[in-house]
Amino acid sequence: MSEGTPYMMRGNVTRVWLASIPVSNLEEAVDFYTQVLGLKLQLESKENHWAEVGPDEPSSKIALYLPGKEDPRQPGGPSGVVLETDSIFEFHRKLVDEEVVFKLKPERRPWGGLLAVFLDRDGNEIEVVEDPEHYSRSPAPQARPNRIVREIDRGCRVSTDSSQ
Repeated sequence: MSEGTPYMMRGNVTRVWLASIPVSNLEEAVDFYTQVLGLKLQLESKENHWAEVGPDEPSSKIALYLPGKEDPRQPGGPSGVVLETDSIFEFHRKLVDEEVVFKLKPERRPWGGLLAVFLDRDGNEIEVVEDPEHYSRSPAPQARPNRIVREIDRGCRVSTDSSQ
């Protein structure tokens, strides 16, 4: 938004910036995500144990990081990351050729798309979908009522539903 935009109209989410995945070896993880998955290395900060991979802007990225011992997120298990592909069967074939383990081979799901689940070298689960009709299959969601933020005594802010 431009500098002339009223402050009440700022502060909106503009995109999902990145999702993070804990890894045990940053260099090996970068190799997997760039060489096997074909993502582009966008940022690498070895001193901060951090790298970001993904397509060029404005798409979101995957942050690979080395977690500390006290970090509740450790390598292995569901990552929450879902990739999209234009051909899930070709994607599956390419990764099987690279000896990537699939927990779920490509299959049609009840919602209409194709889904597969594979593991990176640390056992992090990553989902991949092929679903070109995803947003056209269902009607757009109904608009939700706007929430209005109003200022009251002593600078406190109260949020109320505009439909009231």
